[in-house]
Amino acid sequence: MSGSERGASKTITHAQNYRAPRSSWKLAILIPALWFAVTLAAGNRQSDWAQAGQFVACGEYVRAPSEHMREVVSAIDDVWDAHVKVYESVAVRPPHARRGGCVMYNSTYMKALLQDLLVRDRNAAEYMLYAIMAHEVGHELHDDFSPARAEVSGMTKELEADRFAGYTLELLNIGLDSVTPYYSLAGDEFTGAIGRPSSHGDSMRRTAALRTGWEHAEWNQPEDYQSLSPGD
Repeated sequence: MSGSERGASKTITHAQNYRAPRSSWKLAILIPALWFAVTLAAGNRQSDWAQAGQFVACGEYVRAPSEHMREVVSAIDDVWDAHVKVYESVAVRPPHARRGGCVMYNSTYMKALLQDLLVRDRNAAEYMLYAIMAHEVGHELHDDFSPARAEVSGMTKELEADRFAGYTLELLNIGLDSVTPYYSLAGDEFTGAIGRPSSHGDSMRRTAALRTGWEHAEWNQPEDYQSLSPGD
């Protein structure tokens, strides 16, 4: 069964309305401030790591994921037969993938990111969860932690994961109209990562990669139909 046929069984209603961010310059200030705040909170929570229910997975302190997040990643997994493992990171930090087939998120960070700062529309917030976690699954399925990918630039890996996220959204029947306005805010100009090793690409590149993946799925092209580079 093809990825598209598997994805067809996972139908998610497309959002009709969304509320776009009003002021991008404010977000350019608020997103770095959010990162500082959650990093400080992470330091305050280190002593909680030894509490019951917490364990180590893929080299990181984690706890079991929420049922909702388990369902989100399960839907993505069903499309790709990915067999990734999802955990909630104890540290308050952005979603990420780790060597060993793990994708991580932190509920405190996600709540601040989606509800308090960027996304207030519930449908858009839900679809952003799928886009964000599909991006992380993309890192696993692209084998980005392998020696064979060592020479690929970090930005290229991130843009390819964005493309993978777009491809996955189309297979899940999730349109981009209610995702792109918020996804673009993860560009380097908003996160303060321009020129840093952690750079993911600016807003235009990230949303272009997301849309490219979505269109590749719509046209029944392979997910890696065209490789991406930092200049794409």
